[in-house]
Amino acid sequence: MHLGLLWFALALYGLGIILALPSIALGRAPLSSAALAALSLGLILNGASLVVAALRLHRLPVIDIQSALSFFAFNTTLAFFLAYRRYKVTWLGVLILPFVFLMTLAAALNPGHPFTASTLRGGWLVVHVSGMILGYTGLFITFVAAVMYLLQESELKSKHPKSLYYRLPSLEVCERIYDRSLVFGLICLSVGILTGCIWASRAWRGTWEFDPKILASLLTWFIYLLLFSTRFSGSWRGRRSAYVAILGFAAMMVTFLGVSFLSAQHGYFPTIHQMH
Repeated sequence: MHLGLLWFALALYGLGIILALPSIALGRAPLSSAALAALSLGLILNGASLVVAALRLHRLPVIDIQSALSFFAFNTTLAFFLAYRRYKVTWLGVLILPFVFLMTLAAALNPGHPFTASTLRGGWLVVHVSGMILGYTGLFITFVAAVMYLLQESELKSKHPKSLYYRLPSLEVCERIYDRSLVFGLICLSVGILTGCIWASRAWRGTWEFDPKILASLLTWFIYLLLFSTRFSGSWRGRRSAYVAILGFAAMMVTFLGVSFLSAQHGYFPTIHQMH
């Protein structure tokens, strides 16, 4: 049932993107009510699919790749609505909504392999998973703000700004979105990593500290910690911090998807070690 809801959510996300195209073509025109309605219904159905899966599994359903992508898509769409309501930046949809669509499509196409081990339960795990996905969501918005900043800066430095200049938000708005999402994302990521270490120390045996995903998560966390400290100290601003945010996003996606297939503990496919 939850997979059917996810497919309906995917269809509504796609419809919302199509209905948003006229507003995008017109520049800074607000998104139409029809586009926002379709995206809202998609968000509701996306959330409903997660609730149904949670009720079936009797726990937070973010263990396999399908549910992780679905939860990421849900949070990213919600973040889009919050940012759009606050800043009225149409171009947020240009960069965020296709990403949401692709994540939801990947989730719908992958049936997933949910784990049933008793160690994959508990309050620490719920906080860990929620913190990591919320952190990824916030830092993805930081990446979007960085891309918009670089595009607008390029237009401003051009002697003959093109139509893109009138479609993008000001550099001030880009930096505001950047700073707020960076703080939110880094806090959530820090909580996720800390609670994950506490949970792992209780649930796992052996040298779990050297698990590839844990090491990759720490490296990603360090990149964003460095970015946070240098940006708010005034050392890195503008273009340099935008490039680091893009680097951080690449590291984050490698951690979230790529490294997971190499991890014995965090792998998206259950192993004998995980099931016992």
